[in-house]
Amino acid sequence: MNYCPRCGAKLGSKVDGGRERPACLVQGCGFVHFGDSSIGCGAVVIRDNKALLIQRGINPNRGAWQIPGGYVESDEEILSAVEREVLEESGVTARVLDVIGVRHAVGTPTANIYVVFRLEPLSGEPRFDGDETIGAGYFSMSELEQMDRVQSFSTWSIKRALELPPGCGMTLDRGGVNIGRAGWSLFGLNP
Repeated sequence: MNYCPRCGAKLGSKVDGGRERPACLVQGCGFVHFGDSSIGCGAVVIRDNKALLIQRGINPNRGAWQIPGGYVESDEEILSAVEREVLEESGVTARVLDVIGVRHAVGTPTANIYVVFRLEPLSGEPRFDGDETIGAGYFSMSELEQMDRVQSFSTWSIKRALELPPGCGMTLDRGGVNIGRAGWSLFGLNP
């Protein structure tokens, strides 16, 4: 990043938060670049004690089995993103119940936060598109343990969802506090 995304001036640098960072030095702008990051979301969809898995069709993980998921667009609410990813990757329409885990990955140059949701299936049967996904289905834990190339993070997520009853994770707070901005979502543990 060479230019300020707010005012267009050439970036300099300044110390902020104990580190030297790219920053706009124009009076009144105040832009500081804190690094690049992304947000991803994954979905554990359980039906009849079986978890929905998709098989990746795109490298570098072609052939690997995992829970449906992907990136959250910058103009998209995270609940919409995870429900969209499930539908796109598996053909299943599902609704978020709760959050069962959060993973952070330090990265160079991009760090990532990945939120795993538990969803209930509403309609549709697993299908794959032959491009992004080359397999899809519901699998029991015993079936999953016999499969090759199941992502360990997906296995952890599925086990967690099966061990804990729905609603034990963080849920969307729909009115406990006025968070004041459109597009904000607040999740918390149930009392």
